[in-house]
Amino acid sequence: MRVSFNWLRDFLPNLPTDPTVVGNDLTRIGFEVEGTTTLGRWLSGLLVAEVLALSPHPQASKLRIVRVRAGAREEDVVCGAANVPAPGGKVCWAPPGAQLPGFTMAAKEIRGVMSPGMLCSEQELGLAEAAEGILILDATTPSGLDPVAHFGLADTVYEVNVTPNRADALSHLGLARELAVVYGQSLQQPGHETISIGGDAPACDVKIEDAKACARYQARVLSKLKVAPSPLAIRMRLLACGIRPISNLVDATNYVLLELGHPLHAFDRDKIKGAISVRKARPGERLVTLDGVDRSLESGDTVIADESGPVALAGVMGGAHTEISDSTQRVLLEAATFDPVAVRRTAKRLALHSESSHRFERGVDAEGIARASERAAALLCALGGGQQNDAVVDRYPAPAGKRKAFLSLSTLRRLSGDPARSLSAAQTTLERLCEDVAQEGQGDDARVVVSVPSYRPDINVEADLVEEVLRHEGYETVQPRRAIFNAVSLPNPEAPSDRARRRLVGAGFNEVITWGFVPSGLLAAMAPQAPQEHAPLVTGLRVANPISADYEVMRTSLLPGLVEAAKRNITRGSDSLRLFEVGPVVHRVAPPDGAAVFAEQATHAAALMCGSQAGWLRPGALLDFFDLKQAFLTVLTGFGFAQAQLRAATDIPYLHPGVAARVYLQDSCVGALGEIHPLTRKALRLDQPAFFMELYLDLLPSHSAAVRTALPPRFPAATRDISFWVDTQVSAQAQSDALQISNEPLLRQVTVLEDFRDPQYVPLGKKGMLWTLTYRSDERTLTDEEVDAAHAKVLAALKSAVSIELR
Repeated sequence: MRVSFNWLRDFLPNLPTDPTVVGNDLTRIGFEVEGTTTLGRWLSGLLVAEVLALSPHPQASKLRIVRVRAGAREEDVVCGAANVPAPGGKVCWAPPGAQLPGFTMAAKEIRGVMSPGMLCSEQELGLAEAAEGILILDATTPSGLDPVAHFGLADTVYEVNVTPNRADALSHLGLARELAVVYGQSLQQPGHETISIGGDAPACDVKIEDAKACARYQARVLSKLKVAPSPLAIRMRLLACGIRPISNLVDATNYVLLELGHPLHAFDRDKIKGAISVRKARPGERLVTLDGVDRSLESGDTVIADESGPVALAGVMGGAHTEISDSTQRVLLEAATFDPVAVRRTAKRLALHSESSHRFERGVDAEGIARASERAAALLCALGGGQQNDAVVDRYPAPAGKRKAFLSLSTLRRLSGDPARSLSAAQTTLERLCEDVAQEGQGDDARVVVSVPSYRPDINVEADLVEEVLRHEGYETVQPRRAIFNAVSLPNPEAPSDRARRRLVGAGFNEVITWGFVPSGLLAAMAPQAPQEHAPLVTGLRVANPISADYEVMRTSLLPGLVEAAKRNITRGSDSLRLFEVGPVVHRVAPPDGAAVFAEQATHAAALMCGSQAGWLRPGALLDFFDLKQAFLTVLTGFGFAQAQLRAATDIPYLHPGVAARVYLQDSCVGALGEIHPLTRKALRLDQPAFFMELYLDLLPSHSAAVRTALPPRFPAATRDISFWVDTQVSAQAQSDALQISNEPLLRQVTVLEDFRDPQYVPLGKKGMLWTLTYRSDERTLTDEEVDAAHAKVLAALKSAVSIELR
């Protein structure tokens, strides 16, 4: 919610003059200020000017020369706005030297005519995000005045986060009530005018058919009104709080909404047929709302209706047929409270969230209806020149009774954690917040009895009163106590499992957590061709008391769980997946000496990917083995292992024999990766190709290095490409090792770009390789000669290690 500092000062004139102090205090008492916007505080040198004459620009048809006078000063100002008022109107003039947001005004020649400054719009003054023309001031404003000081345009606007249980704070009055307690000041009630009522007979009858949907409805009719723009001060306050000014009759209701927190609605009385009824929508009823959309209503929607049908969605939005227009002379002013659940349901179904529905959804005080209605009526009469001749209609079927809450000394000390806290101090705080507070009993049996204001439905039990006391006395007044708790295992960023998680998330995978127990059939699917040869894999340890008959064995691999998670996502339309899991697996182990079989638990990190590529480089391209390999190497890099060897594997039963490999570090196998075998996919009922990798975290070398951030290079890199024929038996890893065998210090990275094997162009038994080599110095920018010399050294080392033919 956007809150004006100037508006708060209307209620509390003695507020601290520094808006930052007030914002910090709002946050301290539970209303977090998420941001502030400064309006008009940097404006200076502006003048209220009277328009004397208008004449066309001699060189531009869309420009005019406006003769203005500010005090004794007269000037001709060039202006392109279409809404310049006739002579006698008042505008905001920025003469040379005036300070506007971001610049100082200077005289400027515009199409051959010198213009001493300009006539300003709200947008140019930094008071609004957009404007359709220049700012028009009240014609009665004396010329020569400073408009910033006269109209109070300098303001600070807070963006306040009000929690859902504090509907009473969704207004300037509500927050001013809280600040009055903070600063020990008396709350003033600005603009609490009363209006005279001529007759006793109501001009419109009201019937509430559903008392649950509408607890109270008040209506009054104002006549002899005239539609016109609102005064500048009101328009600026509405704009500051994010509401677009429309006209004086509509702005009055929005102004009261922001001031008192009570939504109101103004109908054109002459468009209402007969009496008003508050009821549920009937089958087949429709309503064209103020946004021009023809909406179908449902039985759960509460509507305001006349004899012809619905004219408004209660608490959400009015109807287009009865809206205020330029010809409106009589207004039916509605002030009511509606069922929060019904309003929320209707607003959500129709995607109609508004300032009014935001408050009705959280609950509006029925006892505040009369005050809000009277305030709005007074504003309507003041701004529109109208009057009220008929009695107010007030339907209140079941008035709410007074509520009381109690706070005992023992509860105050127990919940606050402070055995020395005083009940009398708490009573003093509560007296500033509530209407009637008294103390009963003596000593440890003493308690405070509070008459809870109707606008505070969140106060019901003792804990609520303790919260109010601590909010305003300060949570910092609570003495800290040593907490006693059971030790838990916190995430260790250097632990292998947590490090693997971070790297996989960084590689674009999403973590899933699956059961440690699996059906025996899922394990059998991992070796459908030769289950006996892979008994440790497909024969899980049976659980004596399984959680379900279908989950009777411990998993030996993370593959079944990941496949099941992938299938669930695929059936819901997510066909491109990157999933991973880090967790334990359990294998049967038969000792070679013939001893009894025992179980061994290990921690694995596994990932599954399927579908197509994301991003801009290869959008839509299918994922392949090399995408999986890159992810695996990314994880190993996170452990500080930059060099790993991949060796083709044809004996992993659940991986395709032509697209599978084992990963080795220092001749120790630490994992496997590849495409899931088609027979395994069929047995697991996975309908699309997928790739799987599994890293054995317990087998990683113990001297894995901690990864630390590093500054980006200060100097640019240079690249050189090298293309050659080489025997097909020479692996890419062997070529990479050969490129780096020279130990050239300027060589920072080698990357393979192409492995070309088209038999029409490639010599028999050869393959075409394209590598890019990156050179960089940490001390200076390299010259071409230095890069060429380093590249020649690397190329010579490559030729000595591998038989190649440059192409």
